[in-house]
Amino acid sequence: MAGYIEDRWLKKRPNKETGKRERTALWGKCTRYRVKGIPGVRDRSFDTTTDAKAWLAEAQTDARRGDFVDPRDGEISLIEYVEKHWWPSQVHPAQTLESMRYRIWGQVLPHLGELALRDIGTAELRKWSADVQREVGSGTAYVAWVYLKAIMQAAVEDKRLFRNPCKGSSSIKPPRKPEPKARASSNCQYLWIMR
Repeated sequence: MAGYIEDRWLKKRPNKETGKRERTALWGKCTRYRVKGIPGVRDRSFDTTTDAKAWLAEAQTDARRGDFVDPRDGEISLIEYVEKHWWPSQVHPAQTLESMRYRIWGQVLPHLGELALRDIGTAELRKWSADVQREVGSGTAYVAWVYLKAIMQAAVEDKRLFRNPCKGSSSIKPPRKPEPKARASSNCQYLWIMR
């Protein structure tokens, strides 16, 4: 199985004369144990072997399933993720992009933009939903929610988050979708012309 734990404070092989492992130049200067050697997973350091062993086992399992998400990748702020990763990949007609920009930069980023992706949870989303619904109409708030949900889902697919915090929580009440407005049928015009 790929992956191992490296003790960065002591040399691997014992001294031939004393039979003891000698200190390295890193002794006391950094975290002691480093998990290495898992394909597709960056090294990670720990203070105790217990923490290193637990993380190694979990990372190996997740990597084998293709589900590994490094929590450090979720340290990027929402605004940085949107501006550098998500927004440049959006391909829509100009009018749609303008509407998206208005709602994302107007209702989402002012409230949540400075938070790290991994720090946006149920409590933050509940507060955001309440604040936005007090500021704008339910239709605008609902569309902003849809865009936020799409951004967070993209972060999941980019392996920056393990799950989308906008999905599956019964305690978050997203803005209410507005009722569709009745529209006059084009058949009425046709019937009127035929008379």
